[in-house]
Amino acid sequence: MLTIVQLLTVGLLWGVTNPFIRLGSQGIESITDSGSRYRNFLAELRMIGSRLSYWIPFGLNQCGSLLYVWTLQSANITIAVPVANSLSFVFTAITGYLLGEQQPGKNIIIGTLLICFGSILMIYDKMQHEQQIQSFEFSD
Repeated sequence: MLTIVQLLTVGLLWGVTNPFIRLGSQGIESITDSGSRYRNFLAELRMIGSRLSYWIPFGLNQCGSLLYVWTLQSANITIAVPVANSLSFVFTAITGYLLGEQQPGKNIIIGTLLICFGSILMIYDKMQHEQQIQSFEFSD
């Protein structure tokens, strides 16, 4: 059960921070320094480096990555990878919508529901498997 909560938290941290990272990095594509590529890179780095609106969500996103690596030590990787990544997509879509990025179309809503349903099935199967193992261990 703890693994499920950890994977949900990873998906939440990754998904919710993605739209905020996008917002914090707005305008970087318009930076053009008439000098070399090196000077252009430094101008972009200076812009991003000075924005807390980029670094705070980025730091939270990286905390999600640390939790993910830590969770993989005890989680079944065939379940952990798709669940965390799919939930990240769901939370990104929801957060982006709440921030006014784009109203989700029919395909996004259907895809999000299918992802949620698939994740629930994977988690349910994992819980059933763990119960079978526990009941087998107690019967010996």
